[in-house]
Amino acid sequence: MKQKHKLYQALLLGVISIFIASCNEKNDASANDSTKEAEITENSEIEVHATADCPTGEGCFICDKSKREAGRLWCKEHDRYEDRCFICHPDVKEKGRIYCKEHGVYEDECYICHPEIKKSGASKAPAPKSQLMCKEHNVLEHECAICQPDLASGLKPGESLKVRVASPEALSKVGVEVSRPSSSTGSVNIEAYCTVDYNQNKVAKITPLAAGIVKKIEVVPGQFVKSGSVLGIVHSPDLAEMKSKFLTAVAAEKLANLKVFREQKLAKNRISAKADLEAAEAAWNVATVELSAARQRLTNLGLDQSDIDQMIGDGKPTSLLTLKAPFSGTIVERDVSVGEMVKPGDSIFVIADLSTMWLELSVPVRDAAELKTGMPVSGIFDDIPNAQITGELIWVASAIDPKTRRVLARAAVIAPPAALRKGLYGRAKIQTKKPETFISVPTGSIQMIDNRPFVFVREAPDLYAATRVELSPANAGSNLTSVAGGLDGDDMIVSRGSYIMRSEFLKSLLGAGCVDD
Repeated sequence: MKQKHKLYQALLLGVISIFIASCNEKNDASANDSTKEAEITENSEIEVHATADCPTGEGCFICDKSKREAGRLWCKEHDRYEDRCFICHPDVKEKGRIYCKEHGVYEDECYICHPEIKKSGASKAPAPKSQLMCKEHNVLEHECAICQPDLASGLKPGESLKVRVASPEALSKVGVEVSRPSSSTGSVNIEAYCTVDYNQNKVAKITPLAAGIVKKIEVVPGQFVKSGSVLGIVHSPDLAEMKSKFLTAVAAEKLANLKVFREQKLAKNRISAKADLEAAEAAWNVATVELSAARQRLTNLGLDQSDIDQMIGDGKPTSLLTLKAPFSGTIVERDVSVGEMVKPGDSIFVIADLSTMWLELSVPVRDAAELKTGMPVSGIFDDIPNAQITGELIWVASAIDPKTRRVLARAAVIAPPAALRKGLYGRAKIQTKKPETFISVPTGSIQMIDNRPFVFVREAPDLYAATRVELSPANAGSNLTSVAGGLDGDDMIVSRGSYIMRSEFLKSLLGAGCVDD
């Protein structure tokens, strides 16, 4: 009997143990199911709707991007604010704070469920207690270029977004190279169109001042002549007549002078009346005035004092009008031939002093305000690529040219090369500031993102910073671009293959990035 009793107790104890274990399993399963249900509910897709279907009637932060708080990151994968996405960032969840599972924010921030919050102005979310990390790319969420490429448009020079690459070795195989920026000396230039002209202050058109026929030509175009050199001779009857009148005036003045001398003697000896002396002196004054007028007419025709003295000595009124160079220069034009009839105002020769030339500039109106006389100017001409043309700004127009709608300016070139000829067309650079030292990078290393310049800086073998830079208008060279801000001379920049880094940057916009599984 005792043995049967013990067997009965053992069986009863086993049944009780099995029952208790079964209850525990059910309780654990129920707890797990509750946790999973809560997690699924909390992490489930929020209500995504079109603006027309918005419960607020005017659009909300879910359907209208413009309603989202400026500077607050948005989780594109789960359609909620990044600091309220507990799927990506479970560590930022605040215990005891009710969460609006339908709209992806805390209940006390949800003005869709509680419109009174928006009216009271209390709907602005507080700043997260810690900076959010992008766990997929191991950078701060607000610096992740792949997850948040839209932030690029708001960056200032020197600010950056980070790009973490999967394989640094693969980058080198596809041609991505890094190097330090170089320093170069450049200057800020204004570009303008330019044409070459003679220095019009040192150009003279040689014309006869009396009508006649060209008798002789002494020079040819391109010939250098000194001041006073004979250029040509014109046979002018008008000149002969003027010379004749001058010689007559010389004789009349001489005769009047002698008469005055004789009347003075007679008056002294009281032989003649005083009135005769006064008449003689008046006649001499008239003769002197007529002589001066005749002399001036000859001077106006180009005769100098030596020519006049020689004519008085010879006593012959020749008809030959000699044309002379008014200054030293080069004969650049000749418009007549021997035997051709010319009259006053006809251009026979053009002489120019080629020791200086002008660059006639055409400057955009937006740049004209910075121009000042004395600024250095350099000319670039495709027809004379090896010539160094430098000058100085000497004039800036005060009005806009009505034909070109640009501002005209002028530069003087001292001692120009012989290849610089009138009529050449080219480009000019006006240096507005003294040369300065700039950081310069290869032009190909600069990538435009949202119409803003970026350079990729290597921070680690697999981490690159897409850094916003400010370009300088200074000229650093044909293959270099000057950078005014955003880079340091010790930065390791992507000097080759930067377009590959740009593709990595924009991969989320192309359908790749953290939103892919």
